[in-house]
Amino acid sequence: MPSYHHLITIVLLTALCGCDQGPFSSASRQETERQAAAAQADSMPATSIVAQGTLRPRGGVLAVMAPPGDRVLRVAVREGDWVKAGDLLVELESFRVKTIELDVAETKLAEGKVQLAAEQASSNAKLQVARTKLNQAETQLRQSENSYKIADGPGGRLDLLRRAAELGQRKLDRLRVASNDSSTERLVSENKLEEESLRISETRAQYESARIEASDAIEAGRLAVLAAKQEIIAAEKSIEAAVASTGIDSLEKQIELLRLNLETARLVSPTNGRVLAVDTMTGQATTTMPLMHLADTEHMVCVAEINVADIDRIQPGQPAIIQSPGLSKSLDATVQRVHQMIAPPALPSPFPMAPVDRHTAEVTLTVADADAEYAAKRIQLQVEVTIDTSGDE
Repeated sequence: MPSYHHLITIVLLTALCGCDQGPFSSASRQETERQAAAAQADSMPATSIVAQGTLRPRGGVLAVMAPPGDRVLRVAVREGDWVKAGDLLVELESFRVKTIELDVAETKLAEGKVQLAAEQASSNAKLQVARTKLNQAETQLRQSENSYKIADGPGGRLDLLRRAAELGQRKLDRLRVASNDSSTERLVSENKLEEESLRISETRAQYESARIEASDAIEAGRLAVLAAKQEIIAAEKSIEAAVASTGIDSLEKQIELLRLNLETARLVSPTNGRVLAVDTMTGQATTTMPLMHLADTEHMVCVAEINVADIDRIQPGQPAIIQSPGLSKSLDATVQRVHQMIAPPALPSPFPMAPVDRHTAEVTLTVADADAEYAAKRIQLQVEVTIDTSGDE
């Protein structure tokens, strides 16, 4: 820290620089500022670096937001409360309306499922009947084909009728030959020829009738099989139509969307932590501003802004002391990480002679566990950080 004499020097030089008249010209005023800055730098031990920083939770501060255009119905927590992930924080007025919308959609879904089940049961019954008809038609077709094969085979009805007709034709041919022969003409009468011819025609007619009957039975079996297959297709299509007509898929998507909307009307904690501030009240309209702030304060850090000229002197593991008029005691800390981004400082310097165009890099220091609870009571407090670099000298 600056000695008493150096502080006196800085104060005097500052006072002299503030005089617009007298022996101090603009050039002499700049020289005085340089000397004051040099006196300030000389007063600091070479084995330490002093910087400004802020106390923060290690995981940062979480702002709880709500969709604009709603209104706060209930605030379930108070400042300082510890919450777990999933605990209710704020309930909005739209929660009731969205709950009713969700109930209506779920009721429609339940009714749709009942209707679908009934239509599917009816269609499945039709499908089962169609499959039974198909089995019967296929069985009948096989029987008709087998009956035709047997009837047309050796010894079958068609075979016997065909052979009887052929035999009758040969007999009729012999009778006609005999009737034309003068030696046997008297033995064959005209009636005999007509009788035999009629018998042949009758046998042929029976054969054709039996053949057509067997063919028709086969064709009827094939048509029955085709009709049963069409009935199966129709039953399957009716099942698909029943699913589409009830709109089950669209209702399920609608319910999923309503549940997501319901979550936006009932804000819960996304993590374990402590309520740092409640920035709303019952009845207040929601805007783009946060409703409250949460943080896990069990682990605290200090983010310090180090002058670019001192970055190479900072190493992880170096001890540090955190001080501030807002702290009743000093806090112990350890350098955790040196960040790579260089930017103008966000914190004002306590030294009036500090350059305004300086650039800094952020350094994260871990606050000692013994001091974390106390540091958690001063979140965002600007502090002075003294990093001990003697181990590198």
